[in-house]
This record gives sequence, structure tokens and C-alpha cells, in this order.
Amino acid sequence: MEYRELNIKEGMPTVADAMKHLQDALPRLKREKCGCVLIIHGWGSTGKGGKIHDRARSWLNAQVRNGKIKTVINGENFDIFNFKALELKNRYPELAEFLGAGNHGVTIVEL
Repeated sequence: MEYRELNIKEGMPTVADAMKHLQDALPRLKREKCGCVLIIHGWGSTGKGGKIHDRARSWLNAQVRNGKIKTVINGENFDIFNFKALELKNRYPELAEFLGAGNHGVTIVEL
């Protein structure tokens, strides 16, 4: 299994375009045997979370509830106090640089 990054905010897309990119990419990455994806959705210019951030996280959490993906960890919760974060970091060492960064603009997903 491998790790990939997916930037859905690149080019300043609309919320609909960013979500289409996310919804199209995750099943493809899963078929390609990608095990973990760092989704870059941004935090929004208001400092309170933007529309892409909110919509992406809501949709990702629904995918966990529906059994489509295994794990979702918000970037700000990806730290040494989160057991699932430590498990993912051990399986995907590339994630070590994000551990403890407190980044609200990313979400880590295990497929």
C-alpha cells in the first residue's frame, strides 16, 4: 500500500468542482491500491473554515459511516495523542512530517 497527496483546492475551484475532484479521485486511488491519502482542501480565508473544507470533511465522514473508507483524521487532530494517527504514521512513514503540525487545511484518509 502506498501514500498519496490529493490537492482539491489547487486553482481556486468552486466547491462543486473541488468535491467532484475528491469524489472521482478516491475510488480511483483505492483501485490503484493506494492505502492512505492526504487531502489538501485548505482552511478558508476567513480563518473559520471555508466551504470546501467543510463540505469535504462532511462528505469524508459520511463515507466512513457508510463503510466506503476506513479512517478520517482531521489535520489538527493528527498528533501523538491520537492512537489512530500513530497507527497511520507507523504504516505510512511519509506522514511523520504532519504529526503534530495542527494543520486545519488537510485531512488524512485511510482507504
